[in-house]
Amino acid sequence: MVWEQATGWGTVVFAGLTVMFVLSQSLYFANNVLVDLLLYNRTPEVVDEDSEPGHTPTVHVLTPLYEESRAVVRQTLEGIDRLEYPSAELAVYLITEPDDERVDGYLEELLAEFEDRELTIERTTVNRRTVQTYLEEGTWDPTSDGVPRTKATALKYAFRTLTLPPNDVVTVFDADTVVPEDTFSLAVAGLEEYDVVQAKQTVRNHRDGWLPRLEAMGIAGWCNAIYTKTTRGPYQLLGKAYFIRVADLWAVDDWQVDAITEDLTLGIEAYTKGYSLGVIDRYIQDICPAGFDDWVSQKRRWVAGPYSYLRYDDFAPAELLRFWVYSASNQVISVVNVVGVPVGILYFLLVVAGFDLYNSLLLVVITAVNLVNWAYYSLKTYQATRDGVEFASRREALAFYLTANPLSQLVYSMIWAVPIALAVRDYLRPPENVEFRVTPKRVETIQADTEREKV
Repeated sequence: MVWEQATGWGTVVFAGLTVMFVLSQSLYFANNVLVDLLLYNRTPEVVDEDSEPGHTPTVHVLTPLYEESRAVVRQTLEGIDRLEYPSAELAVYLITEPDDERVDGYLEELLAEFEDRELTIERTTVNRRTVQTYLEEGTWDPTSDGVPRTKATALKYAFRTLTLPPNDVVTVFDADTVVPEDTFSLAVAGLEEYDVVQAKQTVRNHRDGWLPRLEAMGIAGWCNAIYTKTTRGPYQLLGKAYFIRVADLWAVDDWQVDAITEDLTLGIEAYTKGYSLGVIDRYIQDICPAGFDDWVSQKRRWVAGPYSYLRYDDFAPAELLRFWVYSASNQVISVVNVVGVPVGILYFLLVVAGFDLYNSLLLVVITAVNLVNWAYYSLKTYQATRDGVEFASRREALAFYLTANPLSQLVYSMIWAVPIALAVRDYLRPPENVEFRVTPKRVETIQADTEREKV
């Protein structure tokens, strides 16, 4: 082998390179085998594309707002108004905070723009004193002290103060949520078979830069290859465009008020109480932060959610293993990729150049299995991107795929190591307070999208 012929530092370098290559490929292999064994023998629960609702119950859209721009909220309301679902059976609740001066400054005028439409839109403002009273009386059960200012608190307050008929349906939208026009019809039809229905997710502002482009492909691929396979549980929800009957939402105790990832918590609670999940093959068109710091701040919250279930008594050992494989496998791969990708490329180049590096049959088999898995995920990612990401022209699609592809996705997964490291630190040293974190949106992009829709 090459380090046997090298001397001094050369021996150390080549030996170290070999050790890192073998170790990273072994970790990839172990992760891939776990995912393959635990995931791909499970048939996903997917709502039939031809499903039509037998009836049209009122769908209540709970939409928490905090320091959001007028353009973002308007586009979300316009998207709801364009849905195929009967407007008379839609009720939108814009949930605001009492000290949110930005939203206060425009919301009344914005609501006036929709007065002549059939769509019902109401504002409900969180009453902090009421929340405090509920906490003191033990009506709500936070896991930390104080009155948390979170999305979960806003949702819980609105849901518990509104009088919603038990057979109606509740869904959650963020301020920037846009869905395909037949999403609600498919979701209501799906609720005739499943207890909870969830749409997939991608990103619509891929024109804003390299991070949104990579996110658009990455999250669509994850939904297509991983998330749909988790429907038999344990499962999580995706934060928006999930649908559940009012009575069932009461039965699962709705949202945990101090949960940063309230969607994951709600999904686990529904699963442990025996509620079934069905996925609809429609993609939420979300907005991804274009700036790196903003992107890290958002993902730092996202990846932290599963850490609270490191030890969860309500899961059997097999369930806990499946949950961690479902939710943490991507995180493991991202961290390993920081070393594994550059080392793998260098190792490959040295072998091609004729260097006699360590190349046992077992290592070749392990590496081949890893490459097959990567190719499979890449294919599923391309399929999801084709189905979920919207392009204005073929030229735009070509430009997108030149920068968003399986190779750039490797780089993107490596970048995830930054928010993962910060989330681990937060888990080990929890912050004193949890509160709303607003994901910045480029208003110019939202306005451009609105003008394009008009044309």
